[in-house]
Amino acid sequence: MTVEGKKVVLAAVAIVLCVTGVFAWLTLANLDKIRTAVAIRRSERPLLATPTGVMVIVPEGEFQVPDWEKPPALKAFYIDREPVSAEMYVRFLRETGAAQQAGGGPDARGFCAWAGKRLPTAEELAKAKRGATLAEDVSIYGVRGLARGEGFRCALDAAEARKFR
Repeated sequence: MTVEGKKVVLAAVAIVLCVTGVFAWLTLANLDKIRTAVAIRRSERPLLATPTGVMVIVPEGEFQVPDWEKPPALKAFYIDREPVSAEMYVRFLRETGAAQQAGGGPDARGFCAWAGKRLPTAEELAKAKRGATLAEDVSIYGVRGLARGEGFRCALDAAEARKFR
C-alpha cells in the first residue's frame, strides 16, 4: 500500500471514530431524557384527568442530582401539569367555606386535600422540573411553570390514580 493510500485509510478511520464519538456523546448527554421518554411510553396512562385539571405521570426511579447529594429513589407519581388556576381555587374557597389567609399565600395543603390529592415533596418537585428552563418552562414530563415557580400544584401517588378513573 502506498503512503497516500495509508493516509486515505487513516482519514477514513479518523472520520468513523469522530462520528462514533459524537453519537456516543449525544446519547450519554441525553440519557436522562431517553430513559424518561421510554418510561412514559411504557406507562399505561401517562395523563390523568381529574376534576381540578390534568395530571402527568413522573416515572419511578432516581434522578440526577449534584455529586454531593444522594439521588433519592422515588415511586411513580402524578403531578398537576399546570399550576392550580385562580378559578379552581375560588371554587375551593366557596365550597369549603374557607377564608383566604390574610397576608399569606393560598392554602395549598387544604386545596390538595379537598381535591383528593396531596402536596408534592421537594424531591418530587425537583424531579418533575427536570429539563425546564426559564426560557422553555416545560419539563421533560410536560409539567409547565415549575422553573418560574408559578403557583402551586398537587401530587398523587400512581397507586391512588384509580380513584379518578
